[in-house]
Amino acid sequence: MRACIVGLGRMGRGMAINLVNKGNVVYGYDVNKSIYSTLSSAGVKTVDSLSQCSDTDYVLLALPTGRESSQIINELNTNTVIIDTTTMNLTEIGQVLSVVRNKKLKYITARLEGGPKQAESGSLVLFIGGDEQLYRQNEEFLRQLGTPIYIGTHEQATLLKLISTSIIIANTMILAELAPLIKDLGLDTNTLIKALSMSGADSAQLRIRLPWILNGNYPESFSIDLARYVIDETIKYSMSKDKPLPIMSVIDKMLEIAKNEGKGKGDFSETAEILKK
Repeated sequence: MRACIVGLGRMGRGMAINLVNKGNVVYGYDVNKSIYSTLSSAGVKTVDSLSQCSDTDYVLLALPTGRESSQIINELNTNTVIIDTTTMNLTEIGQVLSVVRNKKLKYITARLEGGPKQAESGSLVLFIGGDEQLYRQNEEFLRQLGTPIYIGTHEQATLLKLISTSIIIANTMILAELAPLIKDLGLDTNTLIKALSMSGADSAQLRIRLPWILNGNYPESFSIDLARYVIDETIKYSMSKDKPLPIMSVIDKMLEIAKNEGKGKGDFSETAEILKK
């Protein structure tokens, strides 16, 4: 297959490398050309304009927000299948779909669960939204990225992603708050994780992010800016439905404080350093 990845940030880079490793011809486009040399050495054919993506089988969008998705889709003139992995809110997906329908494009929502490592290894989970027949026709390609789950409409997949990520963030904040007590046990990290993961306290964040918090080492994964974006958009949606989220509001404030102190550029879990004080 021939695919073009638009947006070569943490997730876009990972997906591009994964698809190259699986034998696809992969093109990459980003406004930041300084990252091109690294990707070229990994086998990604970087391009200077979106028009060079038009003849591929797939265009994958991995952009900062839905605003950028709308802009890129509006510039695309292609009959290829567009797979949009961008995290966005409900207003933005409405704007994206307006452009898609006006241009009569083939468009699949694919909201990602997992980080850069999962993107590069092809082990992401994908919340799929849109026309089910279009999804089934392209399911084999999507499975190269990870495990796709057909959710329903574009809006349902988009909202589920916001909810899922909000749960991830909230779970991490609880672990961060309890980390000083966990350290007081005086147990080694492996024993701690093994014991807790065998109990009802088990979670993906326990196994992945708690060791980062305990060791004070935060690799590049999910930035605090993106975490705040997700929480803010989830709160906005809940308020529009008159269903306030008081706990999420507290977490949002914690993330704001951490950001103001320069934390979380690599991963939002660095908020734990604020809680340690």
